[in-house]
Parts: sequence; structure tokens; C-alpha cells
Amino acid sequence: MDGTASGRWQASISQWNGLVYKIPRARLKETEDIPELNTPGVYFLFGNECGQEFVYVGEADNVQKRILQPHLFEKNGSQWDDAVIYVTPDGSLEKGRVKYLEHYFYKQACDCARYIVKNGNTPTESQVRREVRDSLMIAVENIKLIMPTLGYKVFAPSKSADPSPKIMLHLAGKKAKAEGYLNADGSIIVRKGSTFCLTETNSCKKYLKERRAELIKQKQVVNGEFVEDVRFTSLSTAAGCILGASVNGKDLWLYPDGKSFKKKNSQ
Repeated sequence: MDGTASGRWQASISQWNGLVYKIPRARLKETEDIPELNTPGVYFLFGNECGQEFVYVGEADNVQKRILQPHLFEKNGSQWDDAVIYVTPDGSLEKGRVKYLEHYFYKQACDCARYIVKNGNTPTESQVRREVRDSLMIAVENIKLIMPTLGYKVFAPSKSADPSPKIMLHLAGKKAKAEGYLNADGSIIVRKGSTFCLTETNSCKKYLKERRAELIKQKQVVNGEFVEDVRFTSLSTAAGCILGASVNGKDLWLYPDGKSFKKKNSQ
């Protein structure tokens, strides 16, 4: 829209009445030339915190006005970078429909587990007629198709949902033990049931402390144990969060034969 890839984007699909916009935070106040953004819609706020991507899913009667207002997760210092917004020029997205979509996309983002979901509570699922639900599923599929082209794979199932056999890695420290497996992109999924050291060493870097605090706040770690599978962007970030120390994860994550990731992949 602005002649540059880092500016505003508009995406649409032939014979579909929906419009999807990607608006950088810095350009949000410049969107007065887009009247559709002053209508009901569903929005996604994307950002990166401590090396981990996050998303917030919301809805509003006036999307532009709502996004300009502070969100609860921002009170802790988090800041989103881009807003992705779904609206319809004909105004067909009344309250029940946007509430239904908000709940649906929230659940999808949680199930895919690629991003931290910043919503403090589960959005309420509104009841809609079957024919309305069927029409909304068309919008869902189109948004899922558009979202990766805008740079976000939030609705692409993570490797944790892959039923094929996996080679597990394990990590053992003095106060924590964990299992996980690698994704093709170099990230690692730490398995539910892995333990977590509640104390931190003096070497623990700020970004690790913040990530650890977020795991506890989001109740992904409860009483020193992972209660769900959690994705980390690197072996070192995962190991550092688990042990509460700045460490080289390639030395500490081991294959079933006892060889470290570093040693096995340097052969």
C-alpha cells in the first residue's frame, strides 16, 4: 500500500468479500484513509519477546479505535510490532460473528503452539446458526491462507502435532531434567512433564529471566514442572530457561546414545 514491503499491506482473495490488512504499529495512526478499519472486525497483534514470538487475538466494534487503546498484556512492558486485521467492506461482521471468530482463532493459535498467546482469558464463544458458521469457515480458511504470506505461521501446526516417530533429546542438570525434540527450523519442543529449576544463577541473563517469568505467569510451568509442551527458538534458550543459567544448549542436550548435539552434528 505504501510502495515498500515494510509498510502497510492489504490482502484479498477473488470472489471473497473479506479484506485483511497488515499495519505496522508505527503506521497505525496513518490509517484514516482506510474507512473499513472503523468497522467491526477481528485482529491479531504480533510481537517478539525474549526471542519468542507472541500473538494476541482480539475483536472490536471499531477495530482501529480498539487497537490504539492499551491492552492488558502491555502493562507488563510487552509491545506488539504489527497488527493483522480482518474486516468486511459491507459491514457483515456483526458482534456475534466477530466473537465467534475471536474464540476460534484463539483456540487455533493455542493448539498450534507456535506462538505465545498473550490473551489473559479464553474469549467467549458466541452461538451462531449453522449456516452462519459455515460461511465463517470460508473466512477462516482464507485468513489461514493469507496469514503466512504476511509473514506469520501462527496457524500452521507445529512439529509437536506431527505423528511421525521422533528422536528425543534429553537434558539433565542438578535440579532439572527435560526431554524435547527438534523442529526443522532449529527450534525445540520441551515436553510436558519436564522439570524446571526454580532458582537462578548469577549468570542467568535478563532475557532468560524474563522468559522464565513468562512461563510461570502463563502457567506453562507449575510448581517446577512443564504442564504442556513448550516451543523454544533455540537449544540454548530452552536449556537456559530450564536450568536458570546462561549455558550452551548444544553441549547439554543429548541424544539417546549420550552424545551431545554439538558432538553428533560436528562429525
